[in-house]
Amino acid sequence: MNPSTKPYVKLAYTLIIIGMGIFALERLGLSQMSGPNHQQMHLDGTLLSVLVIAPVVLVIAGCLVFMIGKMRRL
Repeated sequence: MNPSTKPYVKLAYTLIIIGMGIFALERLGLSQMSGPNHQQMHLDGTLLSVLVIAPVVLVIAGCLVFMIGKMRRL
């Protein structure tokens, strides 16, 4: 990233990248679990909820940070 990038853009970028990374890891884990020689693994409902909700919340938070930062700079 450019050193002159505004702080709200850096924060929004970081939140979105972390959210997408968690989503990618979740998809990788699910594809490994559905493979031909998978073992049955049961996850706690709370952990499963966090794995599903956290990426969505992080991406939405990144979008909100960017939009609010952009509006305040106008």
